[in-house]
Amino acid sequence: MTLLPLWTAFDTSAQSLVALASSFGAGKPALISASSFTLQDECFLEGLLSRTWQEWSHFCRECLIESSLGTVDGSGNVVAGLPQAVSEQHVSSAAIQAKHRRSPLWGGTNPTLRLEPTWGDVDALVTILQALKPANGAQLLAAFSSGHGPAKAIQLIRNAAAHNHAQNLVDVAALGSSYVAYPVTHPTQALFWVEPKAGDFLLIHALQELSITARLAIG
Repeated sequence: MTLLPLWTAFDTSAQSLVALASSFGAGKPALISASSFTLQDECFLEGLLSRTWQEWSHFCRECLIESSLGTVDGSGNVVAGLPQAVSEQHVSSAAIQAKHRRSPLWGGTNPTLRLEPTWGDVDALVTILQALKPANGAQLLAAFSSGHGPAKAIQLIRNAAAHNHAQNLVDVAALGSSYVAYPVTHPTQALFWVEPKAGDFLLIHALQELSITARLAIG
């Protein structure tokens, strides 16, 4: 697949999620404390958060694999494939090796998707890109590095929601220093902190920034 349709699909999903988040926010008279959220709200937001992470991770995976196999970027330029990248399974295996800084990178195949890296983790993605060196690697590295803040914020809140305990909640609270924040009792409540420069809710701002990052990545 060429890279432009990958971004188009991600952007479409991101804007749908923004619309859902906006509708949720509009339905609340004020989101100013943990007491603003009901149990039903938190269940809805866990689904919204999970889908956000899934869509972002899928884009990152497909972008790296297609770039390694050879593709056409968003400007219509041909991206030459890596000679070792014979198949998706070969790239998957090399990414696992790169994530764990093992060698040789190439030669094996990976048939087990659960062994793959956490694709949405931009730190892991940078490590993999630096090791695999696809032809458009500089473009990808610059783009994913630019989206580090929003991607890591979503990852931190998502992980804290999936593994909800006191230590992870402390990590979420520390994230609040970058936002107009209130104390939270469940990680998903932080999705509606406000990004001070944009004036948008954290989740909405992150989705918009990740769409920009994805567009930069495809070239």
